[in-house]
Amino acid sequence: MIKVLVVEDNLDLKRLLELELTHAGYEVFGVDNGNESIDLFFEEEPDIVLLDIMLPDIDGFEVAQMIRKENKSVGIILLTALDQKKDKLKGFGSGVDDYMTKPFEIEELKARIESLLRRMGRQSQESLLYEGLKIDTDSKSVTYEGKAILLSKREYELLYLFIKNPGKVLSKEEIIETIWGYDYEGNQNIVEVYVNFLRNKLGEPGQWIHTARGWGYRLDKGSR
Repeated sequence: MIKVLVVEDNLDLKRLLELELTHAGYEVFGVDNGNESIDLFFEEEPDIVLLDIMLPDIDGFEVAQMIRKENKSVGIILLTALDQKKDKLKGFGSGVDDYMTKPFEIEELKARIESLLRRMGRQSQESLLYEGLKIDTDSKSVTYEGKAILLSKREYELLYLFIKNPGKVLSKEEIIETIWGYDYEGNQNIVEVYVNFLRNKLGEPGQWIHTARGWGYRLDKGSR
């Protein structure tokens, strides 16, 4: 799995990036300062680093230089409110691969990450398999024992979350935060509605999605 390190001192933005990129199929690690980012970089050896410039200790330019000195192949994307030409030139001079100015669209960031991975010769495609259920994250397709199952975007996202966490009870709050976003203010019964949609469309595998009353839902073929 492709690893992404998020270095961002705006905690709301950091959390949003962590959720969105995890949901997109990446393994994500987040920190809010430069010194910790260096430690975590060497510990986890990520493929991509998303790096803010204005950090509370050392700035992103210095972090980029330190990372690039030790690793020539990692992809580095600067995420910053600094949009002057001199800042961009300084960023590229410090060894970064791409530069995005805040505010930015999450979908554009994902596209930039994919583009950078292609240039690096890395593939982000991933297949998840659980008891005959298969998700192809590149084509966004779902099959059960080779037979295609057509799901809506939300149903696909819900199944992806379950297969990534087999046997784990997922609360309604956790499901909503991951799929609908941390700022969702609608009715939490939306989870129950989509779980039922998913159960009906999956057929036999739908019966593997169990309700843990008072807690949430879990995917577990072995439970009755």
